[in-house]
Amino acid sequence: MLSFLKKKGPPDSEAVAMRAIVLRHVVVYAQTTPPREMLAEMMKSWTRDDVVKFGDESRARRDEYWKRLGPYRKHLTPLERAFAETTMESMSLRQQIDASWRVEAFQALVWALGLLQNLPPVGQPADEELLKSFPPTEPGSFVKHAALRPGPALEAARSVAELWHWRSRTRDLIERGDAFPQSPQMLAAGIRSYDDIVRTTAQHARANGDLVTTIDNDFPVGEKAFRDLSPEEWSEVRSMIVERHFALNWICGLAPSNQWDDTPTDT
Repeated sequence: MLSFLKKKGPPDSEAVAMRAIVLRHVVVYAQTTPPREMLAEMMKSWTRDDVVKFGDESRARRDEYWKRLGPYRKHLTPLERAFAETTMESMSLRQQIDASWRVEAFQALVWALGLLQNLPPVGQPADEELLKSFPPTEPGSFVKHAALRPGPALEAARSVAELWHWRSRTRDLIERGDAFPQSPQMLAAGIRSYDDIVRTTAQHARANGDLVTTIDNDFPVGEKAFRDLSPEEWSEVRSMIVERHFALNWICGLAPSNQWDDTPTDT
C-alpha cells in the first residue's frame, strides 16, 4: 500500500511528551493572567498614559512568556497560537476558562507518560503541583527519554473516560426531558427510562472493574451518586470528564492525523 494511504498511528512517546510541555505552558498562562473583570475595575482610575503603558507592558510580558517555550512553540496548535497572541487586555473569559480546564487533560498526559501512578477519581481536581514539577528533567532530555504506558493500559483508561462522559451526557438528556428511546429489547430487559439504563450500566461497569464501586447503582463522585450532584457540582465534574476523555482519545490515536484541536469526544 502507498505510504500516504496508510492510517496514521497514535502519537508516540515523544509527541505526547512535547504535547504535555506545550499544554503546561498554555495552562499556566491562563491561570496566571488576571481576569478581565478584575483588570477593568483596576483601570477605572487610570489615566490614558497609564493605559498605554500597561498595554505595552502586557504585550512584553506575553512575548517573554511564550519565548520560554523555546523550540516547542512550533508545536502550538492553531487554537493555542490564537490564545498565545492574547494579552491581559484581550484574553476573553471563555479562552481563559477553557485553557485553565486543560490542566485535567495535562494530568492525563502526565499519567500516560508514567509520571503519575494513578489518575485520581472522577470529581477530584487535578493536582496543580504537577505543573510546578513538570518536566522532571531538562525538556530536551525528557522528550528524548519519554516512555508511554502500554497500549492496553491507555485504551482501558480511555474506555473508562468515555464511559464517564456517557454518564454525563445521559444526565444531560434527563435534565432536558428528552424522551427515552424504548425498544422491545430494552423493555424485555426491564429498561424503561434513562435512569434504568444508568443503573444497569453502573452494575455492569462495577462487575467488570470499570467502576471500583457504585452509589445507589450509579457512578460515584465522592460520596454522592452522579444523579445527586448539584448543577454546580455537575458542571465542574463534567469539565473534568470531558478533558480527560479528550486527552486519552488523542493519546490513543482517535484524532484525525493526530491533530489535537480536532480530537473527537463521541460516546
